[in-house]
Amino acid sequence: MYPQTHFLFSYFIALILVKFGVFDYKIAFFVALVGVLVDIDHYLTFLFRYKYKDFSLKDAWNRAVRGFYHGRSFIHHEIGFTLITLAIILLYYANKNLFWIFGAGYYSHMFLDFAHLNILKIREKMTFREAGFVTRIDKFEVLLDIFLAIGIVLLFL
Repeated sequence: MYPQTHFLFSYFIALILVKFGVFDYKIAFFVALVGVLVDIDHYLTFLFRYKYKDFSLKDAWNRAVRGFYHGRSFIHHEIGFTLITLAIILLYYANKNLFWIFGAGYYSHMFLDFAHLNILKIREKMTFREAGFVTRIDKFEVLLDIFLAIGIVLLFL
């Protein structure tokens, strides 16, 4: 999934928790940021694996989109899931706000990465090029983004 989908989904989940009084809107925004920032490991793995010295985010992005590079680090696998879960449990006892920020952000991100939500079997892709960045996004993901945006607006009402 692309960053905007992770942001929208994490924010949607966080706003539901706001409606239940678990935390406030400021915390919800930070949950959404963590939901996106979990994928920073792709970029870091790219730098270490390919020994790039120019730190080109555009090159890393385009290689991943074109399928030349699949850079998930340990945090996207079982050992990372276990270690992150232990860290989040410790945060519960140290700081409840950080517990919710990292817990809801990380788990909403992982849910999107591993859940197979495309029950409609929409396979077509859309390709965009902007400022040297290439994006090949599934039409299903665009549809999901639209529904998440609508859901977020409705949660603010």
